[in-house]
Amino acid sequence: MDEHLRHFAENGYAVIERALSAEEVDWVNAGIDADTAANPKEWEPGSRPGHVAVGCRAPELMHRTDALDGLVHHPSVFPVVEEILGEGALFSSLSFLRREPCLVDAPDDIDDDPLCLSRQWHREYSGIVEGADQNAYFAPGIQVIYYLDDVDETTHCTSIIPESVETKRGLPKTRGGSSWGKDALRIDDGETAYVHPEKRRWMDSFGREGPRRIGRVDVHAPAGSAVMFNLTNYHCGTIRKTGSIRRTVHVMYRQPDPEHSQHALGPDWKSVAAFQSALPERDGVRTR
Repeated sequence: MDEHLRHFAENGYAVIERALSAEEVDWVNAGIDADTAANPKEWEPGSRPGHVAVGCRAPELMHRTDALDGLVHHPSVFPVVEEILGEGALFSSLSFLRREPCLVDAPDDIDDDPLCLSRQWHREYSGIVEGADQNAYFAPGIQVIYYLDDVDETTHCTSIIPESVETKRGLPKTRGGSSWGKDALRIDDGETAYVHPEKRRWMDSFGREGPRRIGRVDVHAPAGSAVMFNLTNYHCGTIRKTGSIRRTVHVMYRQPDPEHSQHALGPDWKSVAAFQSALPERDGVRTR
């Protein structure tokens, strides 16, 4: 655990390879396949420019299947989460995402990756940092992404820009803005952070333009691995020209306070308590 905590402090993320066993990965994938077959309307693709992604969220998904229960407080991962966020940290969001194969051509400007089609960089929840000063890692919340397929340079992957605790504390902050969590304290560097000094803009294969950010790490790891990161780190899904699917489970954690903060909560929930009360009453879901 010490090495994961050190890496998290220095970079804002850590990777726990093979956190899940092969049997656990198979259990989750089989459970999702069964739910997809039983509830096809719940698994219709959402609208994403140029590529297809299919997903479902808790609590509804967890009322239909128990296949994801074991990931909420997994013994390979949750103790690290709790060490970072402190005792009392709670599960606050879960979703399953399947990115389908995509055979679109890469843009002429390849952004250092000949197969990359798109990267939509963001700090989760508009960079809200309410509550981050409650722990030594300046983390208002944590997201854990479980890889359910092998991920390498030929597949879709998660990409993260490393950022230390000290860097986060020194970044410009504001309570302005009209997006998610209006009036909450947030990092204010969307147009300047990690932008290439000479080629500042990049247009992806689907005609979307944004800042060309540099310094990324593409997280390639075997099925069962857990990618854990501070919600305020810049991150994205790297969409590649590939014939492979990539299945992931995304689990978020935070402290219940400050209650007014919307970080690590879906749009339907005003507090962690409200989300928790909507979960199924099964062992290991709400608490360990």
